[in-house]
Amino acid sequence: MNNRELGTKGEDTVVEYLKKKGYLVIEKNFRTRMFEIDIIAKTGNTICFIEVKSRKTSKYGLPREAVTRKKQNQIIKGAMTYIKYKKLKTFVYRFDVVEVFLNEGKINHIENAFWV
Repeated sequence: MNNRELGTKGEDTVVEYLKKKGYLVIEKNFRTRMFEIDIIAKTGNTICFIEVKSRKTSKYGLPREAVTRKKQNQIIKGAMTYIKYKKLKTFVYRFDVVEVFLNEGKINHIENAFWV
């Protein structure tokens, strides 16, 4: 399985996980020329911008460690673009990271993983 397939499988796994938790998935792979957000979901009055990191194992470190400050800033800028484009000023926002360990069947959802 190449990295693209691994990422897609992880994102699909997270979409199902979020739906089971009662989230409404609004967008998957929202892209602009400069930014990408893996999943945008809504829970209550909160819009969640979610970065998914998938690994087969944790042998080489935790997936969340790949969400560097530079990556966080890109996600924040992408979220600001999305909020402006969709005119979503009346919501609460948060940035989550979801780690997927595919071979272990484990998901770790980190709410409010970073902020502006």
